[in-house]
Amino acid sequence: MRALFLPGNSPATIYTHAALATSVRNAGHEVFMGGIEWVLPDITAVGLPAVRISPLALEDVMAFMAGMPTDPDGAARAAGRVYAEIAVDGLKPLLEMAEHWRPDVVVGNPMFYGAPLLAHHLGVPTVLQEWDRGDASIYHPGALEVLRPVLDDLGLDRLPEPDLRIDVGPPSLRPGGAPGARPMRFVPANPQRAVEPWMYGRGDRPRVAITGGSRVFQGDRLHALAEGVAALGVEVVVAAPEPVAEELRTRMPEVRAGWIPLDVLAPTCDVIVHHGGGATDMTAIASGVPQLIAIQDVSSVEMRRLAEAGAGIMLEEDRQRPEDIVEGCRDLLSSPGYRGRAQELAAENAAQPHPGALVGAIEELVGG
Repeated sequence: MRALFLPGNSPATIYTHAALATSVRNAGHEVFMGGIEWVLPDITAVGLPAVRISPLALEDVMAFMAGMPTDPDGAARAAGRVYAEIAVDGLKPLLEMAEHWRPDVVVGNPMFYGAPLLAHHLGVPTVLQEWDRGDASIYHPGALEVLRPVLDDLGLDRLPEPDLRIDVGPPSLRPGGAPGARPMRFVPANPQRAVEPWMYGRGDRPRVAITGGSRVFQGDRLHALAEGVAALGVEVVVAAPEPVAEELRTRMPEVRAGWIPLDVLAPTCDVIVHHGGGATDMTAIASGVPQLIAIQDVSSVEMRRLAEAGAGIMLEEDRQRPEDIVEGCRDLLSSPGYRGRAQELAAENAAQPHPGALVGAIEELVGG
């Protein structure tokens, strides 16, 4: 069997599909993973063959992010249009690839519209794997503005439904009315580095990790946040791009900052502070760690559901200052109920079928 994975346009979607793709490959099947230029190193970093479907680089992505509308609805519509444009532009190179390496099944996620389009062109089954707990339908209105002419040419009134849908979210956080899906355990994955003892070992103080990338926590704001959290008597670890990390280390040598594999670090943490990113959220859930979510963009519904479940705190738009985040960390560290509820979610995740258990269902779609 040949399986083509088209998880999406960011490193996070690559990482969240890596476990299933690797399981399919370990079962003896051929696996390719496609992506834009920006994410090709991330695909190869998780040990998979990478197929270039678009020349879009990091600079292009950052330029788009900088010009996005600030309101959530406008941001979702703009993102949907871009996702659809990438899907349409990527069809040509994917169809050319299929002349030499024809997939028997295409695996995508709800935000990558190229997967069902390619599967329809080739007449092969498609699998949709949710990459986080997000509701991708918020992107569809913008995407359909781009996809409508393509769907009309194919004689379709909407995107084809997947032959198999896989959900990685804990059952208790699954919204009512969600489409039926096969459950699968979320297994964190990310590029690795040589680990150091402090990454996987716990010291004598609570540990708070701050992550979110250079577009969220940086400069004076990051320094104020790290300084405020450190004043709580905890160890502060900041996962950030090297230019951001280097500046912080210069100002606060006692803070560990840099590229850190989150799947290694997360189980040692007492709190993870982040911006509502799906991969970070799911890694924290799998590790049983309470979360503090600040500056969430289009993920506020899912992050609020986690907070209402008692496994974290989501700060509203008017409480985004470093001192607000510090106060949220204080609450999470001093109230053991958050940790208990986070560990219950981790147990839910662990009880779901592992990715290897889903390989047989994919094999059945293509006839063995």
